[in-house]
Order: sequence, then structure tokens, then C-alpha cells
Amino acid sequence: MKRALLLLLMYPLLGFSHEPIFGLGPGTIFRGGVGVEAEYVKEGSLQAVATEVLYGLTEDVSLTLRALQGFERFRGGAFRVKVRVWKDYDRGKVDALSLIGGITTDAVSGTSYLLGGVAVGRESRRWYFFADMRTADRFYADTAVGIRPWLTEYLKPDLVLLSELNYEQKGNKRFLFVSPAFFFTYRNLAVKGGVQIPTSGGEKERYALSAEVHF
Repeated sequence: MKRALLLLLMYPLLGFSHEPIFGLGPGTIFRGGVGVEAEYVKEGSLQAVATEVLYGLTEDVSLTLRALQGFERFRGGAFRVKVRVWKDYDRGKVDALSLIGGITTDAVSGTSYLLGGVAVGRESRRWYFFADMRTADRFYADTAVGIRPWLTEYLKPDLVLLSELNYEQKGNKRFLFVSPAFFFTYRNLAVKGGVQIPTSGGEKERYALSAEVHF
């Protein structure tokens, strides 16, 4: 009875994992669950549509397949495995730590890279905190803070506002982005998006807007 009450209080956290838009979080999908996402991405004059399929192998292991098709003759993709190695459920919050591995293909050069990293996060009724580090074609480090401005029930529309800080390093080049973002959900549907605003390194702004559904 106590566990059932705890899960009821956590429904807004378990229905969808409100992860960063440009970084990675520790969230996994339920066993046998399927998520399908279509995302529009833009960097300078380069534009593309990414299709992503997420599958829950177990409650703590999820598989992600991502394909990127560019409007201007570039394409890429990725295969990612996320293993949640630690989790802690408490009244109104979820803490988790996940290991990430896989392979990714650069959209411009077509070169493939091994992907490895770690992600940690806390999801609560009001606040969200995330951090991750990973390596592939470059080194990435991200942090994010999110807030739910209005507390709603599980079956009601839900909005989370995010502020991300994204760091990238490739060789001697370093890039830093400040990234406002949002995550809107209604039952098993989600719309999310954001913009990466460069503060150093001479990179161009990056945009992302996507729609996602879980089955």
C-alpha cells in the first residue's frame, strides 16, 4: 500500500522523463516501452530532420536508434545504450545515475565514433537537475536546471522550462553555449525545443524542435 501511494505521488515524474534538450539525462523508458521522436535541427545554414526510436529492454536498460537526414546533402546517425546503474525513489523525487555507450556518425564527414559517457539527474515535482559527460567526435559536458512553473496532475498538460549550459571541446577548440529550452507533455505526447546560444568559440546558433510519443 505504501509503495502504491508513493508511485501515485510520482506519476508526473514517471510518465515522461523530462531530460535536457541538448545534453543527456539518466532517464530510461519502462520495459517493453517504445518512444518515437521526430526532430527538426538547424545550425547556421545546415538543416536536418532526425528520427529517433527508443526501446525499453528492461526498466533500467534502454536502446536508442537515431537517423539524421539533411536538407543539404548531409546525414548521420547514432546507436546508443543507456544503463541505469543507480536510482533512488522518494516522495516527489527520483534520483538516478546512468552509463551510456554506443556509436555515432558525424553528419558532415560521415566518420563514425565510439560514444561513452555518464549522466546523473534529479526529477522532482518542482525542480529538475541534470549533468552529463561524454566523448564521441569531441568531449561534451552539460548541466541543466529545470522548473515546473505550475504543478499539474498526471493526466493534465504539463510544462517544464529548462536552462542548459553546454561545453564542447574538439582538439584545441572549445565551445560554450547557454541554452534556454522547454518540455511540454500531455499524457504520452511531448513537444520540446530550444536554442543553443554560443558564448565563445565562434560557433553558430543551433535550434531544435521535436515531437515525441511513448507507447
